[in-house]
Amino acid sequence: MMLRTILFSALFLVAGTASAAPLKPQDIADLAKVSEYLNGITSLKSSFVQVGPNGELDQGILYARKPGRLRFEYAPPSPYLIVSDGVTIAVANNKLRTVDRYPLVDNPLNIILRENMDLSRDPRITAVDRQAGTLRVTATEKSGPLKGQVTLIFRYPSIEIAQWIITDAQGLQTIIALKGPQTELQLAPELFVLRDVDRFGRKDD
Repeated sequence: MMLRTILFSALFLVAGTASAAPLKPQDIADLAKVSEYLNGITSLKSSFVQVGPNGELDQGILYARKPGRLRFEYAPPSPYLIVSDGVTIAVANNKLRTVDRYPLVDNPLNIILRENMDLSRDPRITAVDRQAGTLRVTATEKSGPLKGQVTLIFRYPSIEIAQWIITDAQGLQTIIALKGPQTELQLAPELFVLRDVDRFGRKDD
């Protein structure tokens, strides 16, 4: 479950279709604002806290750079490290000393690190809701091994990504909340390459 959750989180960030929900004029206007905000981000760094379906807690640091580059550094005792070089996603388990790789094709939700997006035309968007100072945008994948939903939560009416909620095919939810996200940073290219030091012992970048 843990591996599937973190992999789904990574695929959500870097890269399937669902029936589009009928969008109201306000939905279209808000999706345009979200698209403008996300299109304006070329790089991102943030601490994060992840709460799993059974209340399990993990945390770490997220690095991202368009197009498609990503690094999830989970803090100990989690053994996982996820690195996307824009072509493949590598999931390293430093406890088992293993690396699994997945292609960046046909992935469910290439929302944040995709370039020149227009969410109002994205068929995966199935709901837009406004709740107590937040805007919630839900995308759905109805088939395949990673079928489920991801709900992006933005601060509203000022648009800033705050967290997302992953709901898998069994209805189990995982919440990932960002803490102090920073954008438009110069991130070292080495962050997005899985090295031997990443596989067999963490290195602080």
